[in-house]
Amino acid sequence: MRIAIDGTDEIAARTTRVLFAERDVSHIGFMQSGMPQLGKRTAPAEDLETYDVILSTGETAATDLIARASVLGVPLVLWHDEPGLHRGPSTMPVVVSANVGSGLAPSLVHHPSAAVTTSDTVTIAWTEPGKPLRKGEAVTFPDPVGPTWAAKRGNGQLVARTPDEWSGAIVTVRGPGGERIVGVSDLGTHLEALTLASVALLTARGTYGPSIRDASGRGAELLAKAMEMELDVAVWRSSL
Repeated sequence: MRIAIDGTDEIAARTTRVLFAERDVSHIGFMQSGMPQLGKRTAPAEDLETYDVILSTGETAATDLIARASVLGVPLVLWHDEPGLHRGPSTMPVVVSANVGSGLAPSLVHHPSAAVTTSDTVTIAWTEPGKPLRKGEAVTFPDPVGPTWAAKRGNGQLVARTPDEWSGAIVTVRGPGGERIVGVSDLGTHLEALTLASVALLTARGTYGPSIRDASGRGAELLAKAMEMELDVAVWRSSL
């Protein structure tokens, strides 16, 4: 499998290292200079039409990258949320929101321990870098993030702020069967890279259909792939 990377930031560098550990990845090509050269399997990206997927952390504008990938016929994965994108190529996927908040967090609901039924209510929460809130909704992430305050968004999802390098995401399921919590916590850049790499590998294997697709649209596969790549998941359960 050949993967091209558009990006030079810390998430792009960490994603490179995550993908380098995958046996199925035969080559990683960099669309910009300044990325870590990890051996013969990494090199500047040439002949992009020969790649199985392009992933981007936002170095190139999304519209420009979509136009280029469409001409080449190469599937594209975008780390950023792209709410302005509504129509995409009819022959290949453009997968957006391959990040922790919009991709991995909602995918945790597919963990077997969540055991969601139609009678349950589901709350999704995650962290973003920033100054911790002093009030809001109480949320407890797995250590080392731990308990904190979160702000509720219009869709009912909760977002907390962390002042350091740690990040987390949880899904809380409440219903007649009790309460179940499925969560993750790790270095923020590692969680983002693991999510982006998982979506890129799935996209290269044809998991996502053509046009604009949300990464969480194949949440069960995303979570399974991330766990296969050693995502540690914490589970807590209480019965009524």
